[in-house]
Amino acid sequence: MARKSIILYDLKSKKTKEKTDITRKLFGFKDESNNGNYTYEREGLLKNIKHQKCNKVAILINSEDEAKVSKILRKFGLKVLITRLPE
Repeated sequence: MARKSIILYDLKSKKTKEKTDITRKLFGFKDESNNGNYTYEREGLLKNIKHQKCNKVAILINSEDEAKVSKILRKFGLKVLITRLPE
C-alpha cells in the first residue's frame, strides 16, 4: 500500500474568478455549448495523478506525487502545506 499525503492550499488571497479558474484547471470541468446540446469534458492538470478531493482546499494523493502537485499549485501562486499520513 502506498503512503498517502494530504495537500492543503490557500485560496483566501484570490478573487472569486481566480478561485474558479484555478479549480477548473486543477480538476477539470464539464463545458456545455449551444444551450446544452453539446457537452465536453475538459480535463484538469491532475488527470494523470491519482487523487481524491477532500474539500475545497484539500487533496489526498500518493506521497510519491506530492512534488508534482505542489509544483502545479505553486505555479498559481498558492501557499501549500503537505502532511504525510502514517501507514
